[in-house]
Parts: sequence; C-alpha cells; structure tokens
Amino acid sequence: MSSRISPRTRGYLAIVTAAAFFGAWPTLSKLVLAAIHSPIVLAFLVQLIPAVFLLPTLRRVRIPRAQVMPILFTGLAGSVLAPLIYFVGLQRTTATNSVLLSNSEALFTVLLAYAFLGERAAPREYVALVGIAAGAFVVTTELRFGDVRFLEFLIGNVLLVIAAICWATSNTVSSHLLRRMQILPLLAFQFLIGAVSYAPIVALSGDPIDVPWGIVPLLLFLALSAVVMFSLLFFYALQTIGAMRAGAILPTSALWGVPLAVFLLPNESLSAVQILGGALMVGSLVAFYLFHRPATAEGETLKPSASDGPDSP
Repeated sequence: MSSRISPRTRGYLAIVTAAAFFGAWPTLSKLVLAAIHSPIVLAFLVQLIPAVFLLPTLRRVRIPRAQVMPILFTGLAGSVLAPLIYFVGLQRTTATNSVLLSNSEALFTVLLAYAFLGERAAPREYVALVGIAAGAFVVTTELRFGDVRFLEFLIGNVLLVIAAICWATSNTVSSHLLRRMQILPLLAFQFLIGAVSYAPIVALSGDPIDVPWGIVPLLLFLALSAVVMFSLLFFYALQTIGAMRAGAILPTSALWGVPLAVFLLPNESLSAVQILGGALMVGSLVAFYLFHRPATAEGETLKPSASDGPDSP
C-alpha cells in the first residue's frame, strides 16, 4: 500500500472530524439566522456560497443520463427541502435541541442504508439503534406533555426531525451515486440545484437579502466549514465505511455541539430530561461502535474500488 493509513481508517477519521463540524452547525446557524431573520434567505445563501466555491470542479464533467434523476433528487431533498425545513424549525426551538436532534439524521441514515443499500449490522447493534431512537424521542418531546409550552417546542423539534429525514434520504441516494461519481462534482451539482431552486423562492417571498457586514465572516465560515467541509468529509466516509457506519458515528457531534451552544448562546439551557436523552443517544452510539462486528463479516457491502474517491475528488 502507498499509505500507512488504510482507506477504511481514513474513513473513520473523516466521519469523526465531520461530526465536529456537524455539531457546530446548529449554533452557528442560530447566530447567523438571528442577524438575517429569514430562514429562506439563509437557506439560499448556504447553498449559493458552496455552489460558487465548488463550481470549478464541474469543468469537463459529463453526467450519464441514468444519474441525472438521482442527482436531481438528492439536490432537491438535501439542498432545498431539508435546509428550509431545518431553519424554520430552528427558529421555533433551541440550538441545544437542534444539536441533539441532529442525531436523528444518523438514525434515519442507518435505517435507510439497511433498507435500500443492503448494509447490515449484528443483532445487538440494532439494540443500540433503538437507544438512539428513544433518545431522539426524549429530546424531541422533553416529556413535557402537560406543559403549556410543549406544543411550541414540539413544532420546532418535529420540523428538525423532518429535515433530518430529508437529509438522510439524500445521503442514501448519494451513497449509491458515490460508487460511480467523484465527491466534489456531486456536491457541486447538489449545491447548485439548491441555489438555483431557492433563487425564485427568495424573489417570491419578498425577503430582502440583507446580510449585515458584521455577520459576513460568520456566514462564510458557516458555509465553508459546517457545509462544505462537513459534506466533503461525510461523503468520503460514505465511500469508505458505508452509510450505516458513517451514520452511526455522526451523533458524536453532540459532544461538540452542546457545549458550543451553551457557551456562545447565553439564553440556551439544558433540562435534566434533555441531558438524559442526549446521553442515551451518545451512549447508544458508543454501544453501536463497540458492538460492531469485524469488517470481514458476512454482510459487508463496501467495495475496495470505492475507497479511494477523495484522493482525486
């Protein structure tokens, strides 16, 4: 081998690093959204900036006809529907809730990888996945069924979960596309679809694209780190270790995201129930990792040929 670090090991390192960016996404988004005030405008900008940044990667790229519809689907699900639903939900809940509920994207990614990509886990690994689902339910509802404010937070939380389903669906189709496509062109197409789709929506909404100069550096950092870098590392992990394993490790984002939210947003707080739910999700992730059977076990779906994509993205 030309490298001492195997592609599979690089895949695990990539998803752990991606999880740190993913954890920062809710808090940074909350800060930018507070300055821009429009979820539609913010959703447009976080697609436009990465699209412009990655546009040069589309030179001389030809897409087979059979891949056009799947690429279009991933763009609409992951770059149009998911961001808009997410930012609307983010306005109606807390950043800490968002950090913890982002883990539900991992759950849906794992479930869809099982259903549509043929990836499998050991029986005890599925017990850990049930723990992630239970933790997501606790965080979503806070078990405050008799609280007057329960409905207020429930709407935002449910929207975050719906956004997670959209992203997980896009992840599943993207994982299939990455067996035949390079990472950067696929990401460029997805962001471009998002930017083009949002342009008329922003125009019809009447919301002004009014970004205060003081928030521009944070907006650029959000778009290039929590969006571009996260997506690049996450797609690399999809190629090398598969959607199920990448999705299972993604909830480590809570370890970074929750402290960041509490530190940067003074009004953010965590209830004991939310901490319990978040701990259950992260603990279930650790269990999933420890229960993971060897890569050579029956049911391994990854192909060696799919492991070197990002070396020449």
